[in-house]
Amino acid sequence: MADETGAEALIIRGMVRDSLGVALPRAVVTLSGAAGGRHLVKTRSADDGGFTVIAPTHGEYLLAAFSPQLGSQSVAVRLDGRPVEVEFHIDVPGVVPEV
Repeated sequence: MADETGAEALIIRGMVRDSLGVALPRAVVTLSGAAGGRHLVKTRSADDGGFTVIAPTHGEYLLAAFSPQLGSQSVAVRLDGRPVEVEFHIDVPGVVPEV
């Protein structure tokens, strides 16, 4: 196991789900610089909606998930020495999420 100053500190793990909680397999997950621009890392979510991205360095990033059927969602992520967990909930059109 890597210590938190090593590669483990650059890992972003998470899930891509719709607003009803259903896993979204094969959603495109991209990591870009905080200001946007070109994609630094690109992957797809697994059958269970899970994904893992390894950032190139510590710092601030924009992480986005895109499902062709539902659209996209993005969040700002800051890597400062610890792994980060992110859960995307992409809205289903016409469905109002419960509060």
